Amino acid sequence: MRILHVTDHFPPVLGGIETHVAQLAAHQAARGDEVTVLTSTPDTVVDGRRAVDPDGVRVRRARSTSEVFPFDFDDHDVVHAHISVLAPFTSRVAAVAARRGVPTVVTVHSFWDGWGPVATLAADVAGLRSAPVGWSAVSGVAAAQVARRLPGGVEVAVLPNAVDVPAREHTPDGLGRPVRLVSTMRLARRKQPLQLLEAFALLRRRTDLPVTLTVVGDGPLMGRVARRVRRADLRGAVDLVGRLEPVEVQQVLRDSDVYVAPAPLESFGLAALEARCVGLPVVARSGSGVQDFVREDVEGWLVPDRTALVERLRILVDQPAVRLRVAEHNRSTPAGFTWGHALVRTDELYARTRTRVGALVAERDGSP
Repeated sequence: MRILHVTDHFPPVLGGIETHVAQLAAHQAARGDEVTVLTSTPDTVVDGRRAVDPDGVRVRRARSTSEVFPFDFDDHDVVHAHISVLAPFTSRVAAVAARRGVPTVVTVHSFWDGWGPVATLAADVAGLRSAPVGWSAVSGVAAAQVARRLPGGVEVAVLPNAVDVPAREHTPDGLGRPVRLVSTMRLARRKQPLQLLEAFALLRRRTDLPVTLTVVGDGPLMGRVARRVRRADLRGAVDLVGRLEPVEVQQVLRDSDVYVAPAPLESFGLAALEARCVGLPVVARSGSGVQDFVREDVEGWLVPDRTALVERLRILVDQPAVRLRVAEHNRSTPAGFTWGHALVRTDELYARTRTRVGALVAERDGSP
């Protein structure tokens, strides 16, 4: 199949959307598809990182839509657009491709609630809401939010993220050492790293047992987070390890006891899924996309606010049997969010969209 991915978000920028699109393209190319990525992300970013394009994937980088049009979309069997709340480049390209009769799938990777009319207006301006596209989102919660902002009756499929990481060989009991909490995130306001530090400081005051927190990731709030650690006297208890390579992240997860996902606006939670697959209990916010793979007291816990987050973490620190029960379940029970499953669901949406577009073209052209 000839697939064109269009995205405002692509490496070398780091984030959930960037990671997912790059890995999806790489998996499709590895099975023999002809895959192209069209992105407005330059091949270098401010800190000097250069892009390493996925094997077998052609990456075309354009500074604006004026560099794209005219573009021969007919060279592709399907266009797969990846958007968040604001994706001016991708939304415009996808709308044009769809109106030219190319089967076009749109996946929304972010929550649209909480932005007022911004997401709807942005899609309207680009012409995307009225274009004949196949809509999808990365979680059930995100799909429901998108559906409320589309013309009545438009179906929004769920195309979840995926990971292929091995579970750890055994569940560490944690005896004789501090309980190790871990969180992997981009240090940006939406991910709430400062709120995580506040919750951790409260937790330390409410338990007599030693507990540590490892934060993996980098971002614009790194300086503020580091200063907060010093001012709150959390040095020695909080380890800010910065950005790590994927294999290094997996090692940190294998050595940890509980994964914490503090962000309420997590449309899916790729890092939390990776932790769950390695074998960690997950504590996340209710109403987030994490609920698609974390059931209460089975794979972890979903909490409504910071107070409940601190209390749940206290229980897991003070009651190791509870923590170990869920950890062993996660280690020994596959999550089902593998790339094999993701490719099947993606192919099904491609096929439905191609069938629908074919019918629309036949109707327009007066074909029998």
